[in-house]
Amino acid sequence: MNKQGSIVLRDIVILIIVFSGIIALASVFVNDLGDTYSNTNMTLSYNQDAIGETQLSNTSQTWKEIGNRLGSGNLGDMLIGTFQAAAEILIEIIKAPATFTNMLTSILTDIGVSESITNILGLIITATLYIVIVFVMISAFLQGGKL
Repeated sequence: MNKQGSIVLRDIVILIIVFSGIIALASVFVNDLGDTYSNTNMTLSYNQDAIGETQLSNTSQTWKEIGNRLGSGNLGDMLIGTFQAAAEILIEIIKAPATFTNMLTSILTDIGVSESITNILGLIITATLYIVIVFVMISAFLQGGKL
């Protein structure tokens, strides 16, 4: 029995991905504005590498390599690129709660919250998100419902 308006696992994962994407795009936007107008205050305080601790640039580099394989025209490279893309998507979905927490704690640190508090908050948020996901999955399988 599925209640109308209930939140399911896919909703939680989508919300995490959307929020992380908004933070990533906002950091790129502010950094670009700072570069355009030569405002070092903006680029130093809202640095896209600090938000996510180079995780965003590593992910973009990985997708650049996958894109080069897919666009090579060689059937073998395209096949390998397709499998790499599928694996990368799965890995990013599994890492979504940790990525979300990493970005949130980086922002809190940047606005002046003590590092000891952000570390504790990060641990609590990451553990809570993973526990919610695991219990929703277990509950769905035991009740024969959908994820």
